[in-house]
Amino acid sequence: MSKRICSLLLAVMLLLSSGNTVLACDEDQINTYVPQILFGDSAFSKASNEKVKMLLDALYLNSMQSDGQGKDKIEYLKRKKVRGIGSLSDLDIKHKELMKCSHNTWEYEYAGAEKQQNNRKEVLQNTVNKVFDFGFFNNLFGCKKGKCNSFAALLYYLHILSDYLADEPDETRTVVNDKEVPSYVGIASVPIRANKPSFTKNQRNIRESFYKPSQLDAQNRSGAAFANVGKDTLEMVGDRENMVSIKPSGWNQNKYNGLVTSQPPYIFNRCHLIAHQLGGKEEERNLITGTRYLNEAMIPYENKIKDYVTKTGNHVLYRVTPIFERDNKLASGVQLEAYSIEDSGKGVSFNVYCYNVQPGVDINYMNGDNEKADDILTKKNTIPFAVKNPTDNSPDLIYEMNKHFSFLEHYVSLL
Repeated sequence: MSKRICSLLLAVMLLLSSGNTVLACDEDQINTYVPQILFGDSAFSKASNEKVKMLLDALYLNSMQSDGQGKDKIEYLKRKKVRGIGSLSDLDIKHKELMKCSHNTWEYEYAGAEKQQNNRKEVLQNTVNKVFDFGFFNNLFGCKKGKCNSFAALLYYLHILSDYLADEPDETRTVVNDKEVPSYVGIASVPIRANKPSFTKNQRNIRESFYKPSQLDAQNRSGAAFANVGKDTLEMVGDRENMVSIKPSGWNQNKYNGLVTSQPPYIFNRCHLIAHQLGGKEEERNLITGTRYLNEAMIPYENKIKDYVTKTGNHVLYRVTPIFERDNKLASGVQLEAYSIEDSGKGVSFNVYCYNVQPGVDINYMNGDNEKADDILTKKNTIPFAVKNPTDNSPDLIYEMNKHFSFLEHYVSLL
């Protein structure tokens, strides 16, 4: 689990231009992202877990509560016999104070609402202790030190980490082959159906190379592109043809300096379904509007196929299916399936979903409209995501979270 969080941190760190950017998100996003970061694929099964609900309610009161909201959560934690839960007025702050109070280091003291901030921290600490029971000392003297405090601090930082994920959960959650794909949480691709492709028995026995894109649908959207990649396919690959005149559905181009890795930093690419290096053509049927982030996420899988075919001379069955929600012009993502024929999948076999997102950019999948994510906050009000050579006196989010990783996996497994 800590490996999953570390890879998430690395992915976001590489794609954010500045530690000053924080994307303020709502309760629904936190309740989606935090369990997914903690539990991965099992997050959905934790939705009805009372202990998880207690932690999320306490996290809300600690990090999101303002302007008289959250009375129901206070009452719920009192019913669960969490000690030290006072009244709403003991916690309540104004919304304009929220970022200063709850988006700096865990140890930061906000002079504008020092008493409320301390009470908010105690709510989270005492709830963590109630859920995990860290023992007699914490029960008697409180949870301001040790493992209980560290777990509370990590939950607090996961809330801030979630703020760096720009898209609403509902925008990036989807269904592929009747299986729900979780919303994007910083990892570019996720396995589907235990990473096993769904080719038929007859398809798995094909020995001839081919390339078959689908016809465009009534809304001018590309469908699944199918290929059997062989050595002869790779030998026939020539120069790319000019694609400038092709504008796939959802094409609404913009530049984002610092948020997109290419130069110039255009958010959208004419993204091949079957890659050019695997014999895919520069034709409308084989192209979708894909973010630079999506394009880069697909490359390792495409390289794996090419390297295998080059080395063995065998064939790899490969299918790429763009996933469109309802009448959306822009695909939510793409499903990649591959299977090496001659060795029955021993060389290459995968079934993954790659998200069509760009961290730091809000995307409207109905038409491809996009804009920089909403709230840009100054460094003095929030903990930066990443700084060069962080220290205790000049920390960043990664530095602070690393302090609390060591024991986390054990306690998460208890929920």
